[in-house]
Amino acid sequence: MFIKEGNVVRQTALREPSKTEKAWVDQAFQDLEKTLALLHWPSTAAREVDPHPDRAQLTYADDLLVLSVFTPEGDHLLPFSVILGPGIMVTLHDQPIQVIADLAKELPTKPELLESAHYLLYDLLERLADSYLERMDAYEEAFDELEEAILDGQDRAREVFRLRRELHHMRGILADMRRMAARLSRRDFRDSADGTPDANIFVDVYDGFYHVMDNIDSLRDNLTGLVDLQLNQRSTRMNEIMKFLTIFSTIFLPLSFITGFLGMNLKSMPELAIPYGQEMTLLLMLLLAGTMLYIFKRRGWM
Repeated sequence: MFIKEGNVVRQTALREPSKTEKAWVDQAFQDLEKTLALLHWPSTAAREVDPHPDRAQLTYADDLLVLSVFTPEGDHLLPFSVILGPGIMVTLHDQPIQVIADLAKELPTKPELLESAHYLLYDLLERLADSYLERMDAYEEAFDELEEAILDGQDRAREVFRLRRELHHMRGILADMRRMAARLSRRDFRDSADGTPDANIFVDVYDGFYHVMDNIDSLRDNLTGLVDLQLNQRSTRMNEIMKFLTIFSTIFLPLSFITGFLGMNLKSMPELAIPYGQEMTLLLMLLLAGTMLYIFKRRGWM
């Protein structure tokens, strides 16, 4: 628990802050009821907190603001909850959250971040938007790698579709979080203890999430082009195979005719008695095959 009194922020054991103090409490979900009781907050807030939400959302529990948000951690989006009350922000999570750890590390040296509970929430959401931008950088690097691999002739369609699914899921989460920031920027919250904070700061959060969504849309369009490139390469390889088989069949067509004609073994065929007939036939077949290969090569068909 972090307490700010005056211009000093210090970390203390969990307790109820005084009216002149601002506080941030970081707890596990299992400690929610104990925290609510200690802060004398209504127990109805526990019903609004979902440890495993399907989407980001903003709800109310009496005078408390309850947010369910997601943060990118590795290859996953981890949920955590935020409860905003008069002068106090409570964060709840089951797994380590990098943006929360960074905020806890900086807060003692930057007491201005705890100017109010709303400003601390703003800083946390700004860090979330930045973490999504960093995640987008990783996705763009993965896209560049996939593009080079596909241009080299590798089949990476499964990875392309997996990346598209991840981006689609992330975009849905960000759309909810952007709507949440829009509600906050319209002063759609209640906090009498902090007075009337400048809700316009949440416009920056809205813009941050919007920028990430714009990057996702651009990358999804690029991935669609990558899918088309993969399909075109498959089609090109198939055409190359068909081209080879067609040339092979075309060369052997006259050779098959000659062998079929001379293989009838009719007694009235004078060609069967020609001296060196076999050698001459083989030479003719080689000349035909060589001539056809030369013509195909000359016209750029091979």
